[in-house]
Amino acid sequence: MARYVEMMRTREEEILKLIELISKESNNFENPKLILIGGYGLRAFVPFDRATRDCDFVLKREDGWQIDEIKDWFGREVSVEAFEKRNSSGYLRCIRPVKVGRKQVKVSLDFMEGEVTGRAEKDVVIIDERFVSDSWKSKIKVAHKEIEMRIPSYRDFFILKVVSARASDARDIATLVWKNGVPERLEERVREVMPYPEAFKEKISESILPIIKDKRFLHSWRGLFMAAEFNEETKEQVIEQLSKLLVV
Repeated sequence: MARYVEMMRTREEEILKLIELISKESNNFENPKLILIGGYGLRAFVPFDRATRDCDFVLKREDGWQIDEIKDWFGREVSVEAFEKRNSSGYLRCIRPVKVGRKQVKVSLDFMEGEVTGRAEKDVVIIDERFVSDSWKSKIKVAHKEIEMRIPSYRDFFILKVVSARASDARDIATLVWKNGVPERLEERVREVMPYPEAFKEKISESILPIIKDKRFLHSWRGLFMAAEFNEETKEQVIEQLSKLLVV
């Protein structure tokens, strides 16, 4: 456990350095407008921090590719692991190796331009003008420092989490619903940003709810967030609220 904590602490210190570089290069995340999502974005909505090895940003598609410029922000210590550009979306993953004791681990930065896409064809969320205009500034603690970054609206963040639908996302969603409830006007927004809006309910019914209903969920939640507040009663309340989304 001590070695794991040291590893995650070292990773977060390295991510902090990279975020500070991004802030400088983008004029405090404003040019281009970079919006923080993922595990670090979660910190704007819940009072728990969970360990994450990635730092994820999205940005709206403009004339020309902004990820072309972003790719050139980093020095030799950061390598490009993935770089893709399609008609309406671009993806950039940058990797930085970090030495922890005798081991070498990686931290990564992901930039998604225009769309956030998942593993399946229907896993698409468009980063539209409203996504940007509804975003807001929040101080996010990274390692020992708080940095003000742009965060999506709760509604847009929730949609991204549902579409991703990994086990860690299910734990994040349960925490979001517990602390904030289900976002308002959700169905309307799903139709705006998802080319396949039916996939939203499919993710909840086929992925998110089965994970939360699993008898091992409480143990996995407590292991991820290093907290014990989430209990069986809370779990049932979250299941009830998410189930209502399937009949709206």
